[in-house]
Amino acid sequence: MKLRNLFLTATLLTATSVMAQQDCTFFFPNQQGEHVTRNCYDASGKLTNILVYEVDQTYQYPSGLEVIASYTFADAAGKPLTSGQMVARCNDGSFSMTMSDVATFPVALNMMTADVFMMGDLMNYPNVFSDPSDPIDEDEFDDGTLRIYQKGNKNNRAEISVFDREFVSNESVDTPAGAFYCTKVKYEMNIWTPKGTIKGYGYEWYAPNIGIVRSEQYNNKKELQSYSVLNSIKK
Repeated sequence: MKLRNLFLTATLLTATSVMAQQDCTFFFPNQQGEHVTRNCYDASGKLTNILVYEVDQTYQYPSGLEVIASYTFADAAGKPLTSGQMVARCNDGSFSMTMSDVATFPVALNMMTADVFMMGDLMNYPNVFSDPSDPIDEDEFDDGTLRIYQKGNKNNRAEISVFDREFVSNESVDTPAGAFYCTKVKYEMNIWTPKGTIKGYGYEWYAPNIGIVRSEQYNNKKELQSYSVLNSIKK
């Protein structure tokens, strides 16, 4: 990802830009230096991986806010397996972020023992807190695909497609980092690998200024395959 140099002066921070930022709820940490840690578990509750985000840069625009963050996947012992960068942004009242989160799916975690490259779409996270009495239409949720490649081995790759996302409810979620009032979304998923396609579904709970605090993945037999939980937030 090419990072852009951004030069803002006080004259650009007009009432219009302030209004645009206020109208957009940011579903990711947006203070430089913030650390967020999520732990990933298998269906039996065994810790499998640790996902850490750190906010590197924040950029203010007249139309909103953009954050560049680094992420690191580690094994259960904390040994780094792979790392990269992702982007989260509010633009004209709409929030979206890179799909690095879906790499917590089991097939992706199995690939994290190798040197991999991930490339994901920007996927939106609508704000239903502003007017809970007006449910969000399913058409307002984007579909997206995360592509994972092992460097030097083109046969070890996967594509994780997320689609048919729909609002479920607003509810409180308890985590080791505290309790958060979240939006719960259900989605369908297809995981393609050279060996075949795996179908399933999952849930995400996301909170303002935090992001995803819990996720769960199931197979088509409604059996839990894995889950992740927010473990800590450091500012």
